Amino acid sequence: MGVSKKGINSNRYKLSGSLKKSGINYWRFVFNGIENGSGAERTFFIELSMLNPWLSPSSPVFGFKTISNISEEDLQNVLAGTTAAQQLKSESFATPSYVAVRAGTLGAGAKQICEYTAVKNIKSTNRLFEIDTGNCYFSEEKLSGMINCSPNDLREHPEFLCNSGVISWELHYEIKYDFKKGFEGKNFTWFATGARNVFAGSITVDGKIYNVVPKRSYGYIDRNWGKTPPETWLHLSASNLTSIISGRTLPNSCFAVQGVYDNRLSLMLNLEKNNLAFPADSGKHSYESLWDCSQMPEDDEGEKLHWSVSVNNKTWVVDIDVFALTNQLFVRSMELPEGNRKTLKILCGVSNGEIRLYKRIHKTLELIEHAHIANALCEFGQAETPEL
Repeated sequence: MGVSKKGINSNRYKLSGSLKKSGINYWRFVFNGIENGSGAERTFFIELSMLNPWLSPSSPVFGFKTISNISEEDLQNVLAGTTAAQQLKSESFATPSYVAVRAGTLGAGAKQICEYTAVKNIKSTNRLFEIDTGNCYFSEEKLSGMINCSPNDLREHPEFLCNSGVISWELHYEIKYDFKKGFEGKNFTWFATGARNVFAGSITVDGKIYNVVPKRSYGYIDRNWGKTPPETWLHLSASNLTSIISGRTLPNSCFAVQGVYDNRLSLMLNLEKNNLAFPADSGKHSYESLWDCSQMPEDDEGEKLHWSVSVNNKTWVVDIDVFALTNQLFVRSMELPEGNRKTLKILCGVSNGEIRLYKRIHKTLELIEHAHIANALCEFGQAETPEL
């Protein structure tokens, strides 16, 4: 067990070439905390995102800002009342360019609080993963920071795409296991650089203090970079698994599902002694993947969404089912690199489910493991471009 050299290098990767002005660089950290006093458990996320950072290196620019599209020649056409003037479009939307830190909670009462800055305001090094944005610090072992967004800030800047509040954190973490494969495509790359991690420290949200305890942190870290994320976004991951067959906890187990890449999902799985990889950039006939995110009929608990994933090849079959109450889900919006007010809207939450692993023995399937999943991060979203 432990982090691989490839995982370490993936976390250190920085945008280069044309992607510095036309791409996204994205780190995500997810973990659990326990509220002081009440003992209530909560899931938190902290993200660092660089969006077209060197397009506007000195000041952050949001894609919802309009810019003038009229030249001096266009103005003369307007004054002259020509036909060209009738076809003139006076404004267009800016292409976003900034470094963003997002942090928040998932589950009931979820929120995300955001801070934006320009790439020239950050300090970083190529030798290791270490980035200092001024108010927030990210490294291979530590996360610290504070974000404050007031109701007045949001009234003046709805383009922040966040909630009001104050969040601060002081954390240390250790990666226990990463997946060496993920997805490496022409336009986008994903790796679960920390599929199983321990976090320790504290996080405070609007005055409530949460302790982050290593054995109950159930940490997850992943890394995305490239020209633009997939149009359809689906994610499942967890490291809190218990065998339904034996009743034992599975402390060395974890999985991550990410996509959708060219109509395929990437599934990485370590189920005790079975380490399986189904990367979407492998040969099209190497495995098959089916998935769905659908609304279930309402029952006594309320309305639910059902994430279902099934992946199989000549040797293995993996089935995953996660169910989440809709009132526990939260819609997050993030700008996409291409601008034109295009956003990725992701419905996300934390819930429970089950995973089954089968092995093909001649013409039959042998059940290798059937486990309960707790604290599963579940997401589904799509890119949206509003009518202009």
